[in-house]
Amino acid sequence: MARDHFYFKRQRYDVVDRAVLGRKEFLLTRQLSSGPRRRFLAYDPIAGPKGALRIVQFMPHVGDSWQRVGVLQRLSQHNPELPQIVEFHRHRDEIVSVETWIEGRDLRWWIRAMRESTRQRLGAPEAMRLFRQLAHALHHIHRHCGVIHADIKPANIILSHTSRKLTLIDFGSAWGVERSHVRHTGDGRSDLYAAPEIMNDAAGVNFRADYFSLAVVCFEVLALQLPYDGLGGRAGLSKYVGQQDSLYVPCSQLSREQQKLDRRVWLAIDAFLTRALSIDPEQRHSNGIDWLAEWDSVVNLIQRPEPVSLWTRLMMKVSDWLDTR
Repeated sequence: MARDHFYFKRQRYDVVDRAVLGRKEFLLTRQLSSGPRRRFLAYDPIAGPKGALRIVQFMPHVGDSWQRVGVLQRLSQHNPELPQIVEFHRHRDEIVSVETWIEGRDLRWWIRAMRESTRQRLGAPEAMRLFRQLAHALHHIHRHCGVIHADIKPANIILSHTSRKLTLIDFGSAWGVERSHVRHTGDGRSDLYAAPEIMNDAAGVNFRADYFSLAVVCFEVLALQLPYDGLGGRAGLSKYVGQQDSLYVPCSQLSREQQKLDRRVWLAIDAFLTRALSIDPEQRHSNGIDWLAEWDSVVNLIQRPEPVSLWTRLMMKVSDWLDTR
């Protein structure tokens, strides 16, 4: 094998660095993120007959991160919406995780493509189904691992080409709920998607921060713009106090699919996202069970809409007509 490049599925990849983990050498080909938590696309030449692409992530060895990566590895083996952690190692003063490479596009790509063309789209029914599945996976992490992801954003959610499911990646900013008051600089600070309590460095941040961030991404996929007039989580900054209600426009009023879904479905989506996007975490869902129940309720309404009487349909048409005047 050449020292400066390799081929995988007939595509050439240049080698930028190498990492020996355990007794294996990984060829690092593309840096996906920088800073204290570096992520690389890498090639494992002995994974199967033709090798395999992996994600190799280098993380600071702090607190209980070693145990947490181990728990995530066990959880991922039974949940395809979580990153499949193949192995992990101590490497000098860092922890290195090796994850499967998911063939697909991240939601950042999808949002950009949908803004530029109507041919690339994730319809609202499919989007809500996909996000409901991801919500269940996220709750699994919260409940069984005690971990807050803390950096949910479009770039960290992959839509797989093969399974047609969303997978949450990059747990480099995650922390255990028991140390949520002791966070490292930069943890969970993708400002547009971070919950207001993270933006404001509040003590005692809990799972509801992830609820908020996932709702921001879902809102953006449906409306192709961020809530709170493009501010997203930044709407919780002190300079916007008292303005949030006027800045927030329900998702249904912004979506290109406003006329393609039953009005009652949009009312349910709007009610759910409005609550999940509350600036005050105490106004959001207080626990994961209630949060998931509302996700399920909305998706069930999309999949099995209740029959509407002729009189109700007539009144809805009159109401819609009055709204346009």
